[in-house]
Amino acid sequence: MIFLPSSHNKQSEKVEEAGYLASASDLMIGLLFVFIIMVVMLSQRVDSIQRGESVNDPLASAVLIIGQKFKEAGLNVVIDPQSGVIGLPADALFGFNSAVLNDNSTQTLKKARESLIKILPCYVHSERAARPLDCPPNDEEAEIETIFIEGHTDSKPLQQGNYTNWHLGLDRARAVYEVLTEGKPQSYQNERKLDVFGISSYADKRVVKSFGLEDAEKSRRVELRFILAFKPDSKKGKAAREALDAASTPTAPTMPAATPTPSSNAIQAPNSKPILSK
Repeated sequence: MIFLPSSHNKQSEKVEEAGYLASASDLMIGLLFVFIIMVVMLSQRVDSIQRGESVNDPLASAVLIIGQKFKEAGLNVVIDPQSGVIGLPADALFGFNSAVLNDNSTQTLKKARESLIKILPCYVHSERAARPLDCPPNDEEAEIETIFIEGHTDSKPLQQGNYTNWHLGLDRARAVYEVLTEGKPQSYQNERKLDVFGISSYADKRVVKSFGLEDAEKSRRVELRFILAFKPDSKKGKAAREALDAASTPTAPTMPAATPTPSSNAIQAPNSKPILSK
């Protein structure tokens, strides 16, 4: 007896394969729509700030505005308003394992510096007297305490003697610092009369992961981390101070519970049990 392959099984396999491809296609289309929605929402948020509408988070407001200025200068930045970080992909700025800016990125960073000179005085204490009239809304009167220019690398060790990822991250941060702060920005100071700009290196200690695995390309980056100064006279500062005052205000003293007095036939000795008199 000879068994011939069933055409029904082949048809079933084709149907299952077509269904799988359709599901994958639907998933990709869905992710694309989510990405488009996120981009539109971010753009609308920046537009609302520029139109003067209120934003609850002063850090997010400042970072969105500054990040948009970077984009207008031609920098391909990643803006994270919640953490106050603007990221620059290192591969677009430097050669492989190099801390020397290429010609194109140097010119782009110079354009970004011109944008910073226009927008940062709106948030820097030392520039209060020279603030532009067209500064974005700043209901909380937020001021920038520090801008850290941080160098990050992937986790692949460098094979250059004692020169490690720590050195590479720091040198790349310094290279960006020297271009972005050349001239006027180097004089920006916070309320404590300390320089606003500084540099640091995280090497491969903060790599970017996708689906649990390191994304080496995204890990190689230079980030600008913005830290705002606490303003006790702002709305949030006053609310925090009032809450602290309320918590530290002593409550009305309570009367201690009445203690029984010893009877006439008992003598209370210090730190001892009552001794009954005979």
